[in-house]
Amino acid sequence: MKNNSILIISNNTEVGKQITDKIKLLRECDTIRIVSYIEAISVLNSTQPSIIILYCSKSDSAGIVKEIRAINALDKVPIIFVMDNLVEDILFFAFDNGIDDFFFLTDPDSLVLMRIFLTLQKSVLYKQIDINNQILISANILDKQTGIYVKDKAPLALRNFFSKSIEENLENTIFMYLRPTSLNKKRLNMNKISAVVKSIPRGNDIVAQGKSSGFYLILYNAGIQGAKSVAERIKKALANECKIYANAAEITSSFEEMEPILYQSMKEQISKDEDFNFHYDLTNSAMTGHIVVKDERGKKYKDFKKEFYAGFEKIVAPVFYQVQTTYAEKIKDAQIKYDMTENESVFKISKGDIVSELSITYPTYIKVIIDIKHSEENSHPVIRRLTYDFEEFSEEKLSSILVDVINEFSQRISLEVIKQTN
Repeated sequence: MKNNSILIISNNTEVGKQITDKIKLLRECDTIRIVSYIEAISVLNSTQPSIIILYCSKSDSAGIVKEIRAINALDKVPIIFVMDNLVEDILFFAFDNGIDDFFFLTDPDSLVLMRIFLTLQKSVLYKQIDINNQILISANILDKQTGIYVKDKAPLALRNFFSKSIEENLENTIFMYLRPTSLNKKRLNMNKISAVVKSIPRGNDIVAQGKSSGFYLILYNAGIQGAKSVAERIKKALANECKIYANAAEITSSFEEMEPILYQSMKEQISKDEDFNFHYDLTNSAMTGHIVVKDERGKKYKDFKKEFYAGFEKIVAPVFYQVQTTYAEKIKDAQIKYDMTENESVFKISKGDIVSELSITYPTYIKVIIDIKHSEENSHPVIRRLTYDFEEFSEEKLSSILVDVINEFSQRISLEVIKQTN
């Protein structure tokens, strides 16, 4: 079969002719051929049309879509589904298995032609996307088997998509965190889960590996109803494999600001066994449970940093104060002070030329970075770095680290005294 050709698949010859009459003005088409379901697979194994139009009556099964997509050479050939009337279960099944668009037999010829033109245009675009994806796979940014952004590269990729959405003021673009959990302690089949999660969103949507065997999804022009639909279809497709939880929000700020909010709220969602949650008011319960960023419909979360810092201060400030009070009298003549800003929190203890310092930074609001530095005159400083996820960080952990730093400082003071004595 030549390029720019259409294959119509229908068990009803009259319907096949009816569809042909609707597209007779499609002058770019070189050939139109009508085949039955039985003939279709054999024909498609030896030929590759530009587009497939598949008619499904009530007595026919949409299962042939899956058979067509199983033929490797046809995985990118667009399929348009034709129905007598809307049967949602059949239509969703067809979309889940790879159709690109649909129309009804009663639709006017002009609408049918427009659908075909747009589908062919999308086909060209998808081929270009496929070429780009192959480049990303070779760079180990996309997973070769699933086509999903790999976990360690996901934040970098998603950061760019978030920025683009905000710059272009794209409304109803949704960020979703989706988390599968085991059924009856059954081991999760992540390859199968990944394949389903990747197949259900639209072709221009983004899917990436996320924390805790979860997935990050960017759904363009979806809104809350689109997000619900995607989550529900994934849940239904994996009902025998795992339990699916999803929470989502409209993209109005950076990935670094939104990701920890959705991630942390997922814990509470799972504990309440809520399948789906949409955030109109974003709440980050990480660490304090009091960091709230309100969405007043259109607000761009400009106050997120201040809100975060206010909550973070409730952990750091009490520890710094308590340790300073406890050790001020224990280490004779040592100076202990601390300082906190929105960018850095520093605890410093010094005596003479010996200085120990602990600084805390949080550049992405995902990781807490602790830098420890011991220095004294005429010696190279001793430096080490500790990194924690937000959910790992607590008053107890910070207090333990700070006490270790002070003990190390005390040992250095003791060594200096011994040197001076000798």
